[in-house]
Amino acid sequence: MKHAYLIIAHNEYPVLRALLSMLDDERNDIYLHIDQRAAELYEKIYPLQMQRAGLHILSARNKVYWGDLSQVETEYLLLETASAKESYSYYHLLSGTDLPIQTQDYIHSFFQINAGKEFVEYWFGNRHQKDLKRKISRYYFFTKHLKRNNSKWHVITAPCRNLALIAQKMVHFHRKQEVEFRKGSQWFSITHNFCLYLLEKKSFVLQRFRYTLCPDEIFVQTLLWNSPFKKNIYHIEENHIGSMRLIDWNRGNPYTWKMQDYTELTNSDKLFARKFSSQEEELIKLIETTYWQVT
Repeated sequence: MKHAYLIIAHNEYPVLRALLSMLDDERNDIYLHIDQRAAELYEKIYPLQMQRAGLHILSARNKVYWGDLSQVETEYLLLETASAKESYSYYHLLSGTDLPIQTQDYIHSFFQINAGKEFVEYWFGNRHQKDLKRKISRYYFFTKHLKRNNSKWHVITAPCRNLALIAQKMVHFHRKQEVEFRKGSQWFSITHNFCLYLLEKKSFVLQRFRYTLCPDEIFVQTLLWNSPFKKNIYHIEENHIGSMRLIDWNRGNPYTWKMQDYTELTNSDKLFARKFSSQEEELIKLIETTYWQVT
């Protein structure tokens, strides 16, 4: 079983370096997308050599914005690039601030035991359903400028976006609901067959999820839910088991792991954790050291 790791990164070189080091296994190929605006990170990473894993740093680089379709476009770029090279058993989408918290032997054994399962996380509950309806029912314009509060474009686009939303509410406008929409975490581990299914639906996704808020948290969950692959979902209940990622949304958005969390991280049965910061350098080094000691 050979695995493809699809990584979206834009900062935090020390964390990304540790992540690549921990994925350096002959059973892995790594496909790395570095944000077009992260020139310094690209210059640091580009000369990096892997000992065992294949490393493919994408030359085509997008500007990736929070809450915007560019997130989805980048995921498709990674999936297309990886699947064109080889038919991998699993495709794992990670951010550049994630780290594995199990050995490669454990991870590969886990996916061999659970072969054919799709590891996609779903969020249910009234709060999430209300949020989902808000994001898919209206047109959201200028989403590239959602978090650029200091930008001159934000000053212009924010009022325009808000006026458009107010107008849609006033006339009780709702976008067409072509399928049963679902939402959850962006990060996943999926099979080759479902990867091909996602690629087949690319034109629909890019059309329907344009002007949708945070489409990266909706499109994979929605396609999987409405597909023949639904029966292969590993765990549907909302308890963060579905993606096998350890992510703490209670203490942050998400919480950044600290040194005092080391025991929680190493005792977890999850496969990956996010997110980490270079400000917690001691924790990153300790996890990396522990990983190699166990291996």
